[in-house]
Amino acid sequence: MTEQERELLRKYNAGQCTEAESAAVEKWLFELNNEPVDLSAEKLAMIKAEIRNQLPEEIVITKTRLAYWPRIAAAVALIAFGTGLFYLMAIRQAERSNDLAQSVYANDVAPGRNSATLTLANGKKIVLSEAQNGELAKESGVVVSKTADGQIIYNVIPHASSGLTYNTLSTAKGETFQVRLPDGSLVVLNAASSLTYATTLNTLPERRVKLAGEAYFEVTKAMVKEQDDRLKVKRKPFIVVTDKQEVEVLGTHFNINSYLDEPGIKTTLLEGSVRVSNGSIEKLLKPGQQALAKQDGFLIREVNIQQAVAWKNGTFDFDNEDIQGVMRKISRWYNVEVTFEGEVSKERFNGALSRKKNISQMLKMLESTGVVHFKIEGRRVIVINN
Repeated sequence: MTEQERELLRKYNAGQCTEAESAAVEKWLFELNNEPVDLSAEKLAMIKAEIRNQLPEEIVITKTRLAYWPRIAAAVALIAFGTGLFYLMAIRQAERSNDLAQSVYANDVAPGRNSATLTLANGKKIVLSEAQNGELAKESGVVVSKTADGQIIYNVIPHASSGLTYNTLSTAKGETFQVRLPDGSLVVLNAASSLTYATTLNTLPERRVKLAGEAYFEVTKAMVKEQDDRLKVKRKPFIVVTDKQEVEVLGTHFNINSYLDEPGIKTTLLEGSVRVSNGSIEKLLKPGQQALAKQDGFLIREVNIQQAVAWKNGTFDFDNEDIQGVMRKISRWYNVEVTFEGEVSKERFNGALSRKKNISQMLKMLESTGVVHFKIEGRRVIVINN
């Protein structure tokens, strides 16, 4: 897509096109609309990426059959299911219909928040959303503090006696939080996740942490003093242990999704390099690759890395997901129970939606595809196939 075409889409999205320009955009959409159904995965990915780049930050979705193209903002993505090909459409906030914007459920649930529980070595639990900024605890020569921007940081007290003690940072459903580990590495926890680590992680020859759930890591390179008193980068591995695999890194950015209710553990590399292993098999990842841990080894594939960490940036990003996968994400973020009534839809969803919306808005957007509808009973969401 050329810059001229991008500018034309931006104008169309803003309602600033002339009649001729609008006709050109709609002709392009119509031609795209009439592409053969058996588009290659590469072609679909390219079209999705190009169109996704034109989206406004706030979107809602509707489902439109191929034979019909209303004047809307822009296409989010192509999705194939059943025997047809459908589009998820993005509509600017100002163009939302009154019915969709104002229609809410009798019961509503707010989105998740920035909170977590810190369990100290002595068993004391601190609810971080309720804790004051500043020093939270002092144990084994380490000061644990909460910063003004809501992070947890660790500072080692010089010359203080220290032993090997562990802290656990855990998020419930509907919570997310980030921590600056004692070695300076940054970890962002998704909902329903936990991370256990040594409070003196920076002093250990091997930095080993244990993860349950999902987290994004920015790992610092280990710095040690050599005999000539000069600081040099020395190989000091950082190892993330999950239920069925270990990930070893030196200094890199990556994401691990290890929820037990997901089909497999996904390790996605953004920068640097990581080695994934399950005891008998090892694989080295390059940036842009994802390892899916399976019983017989690892499936390595190229992925959209921004999609893998969309949750960290406040977005649900669905990529060919069935309704069960979509609802697992919604259940964790909104802290709701999800049940299915009747037959479960086999349709698949693509598109990006804000995690900052109330659940009623999120469900209305999904309902607008015509695939499913919902009932909310307290903190229980019932999914019904159309």
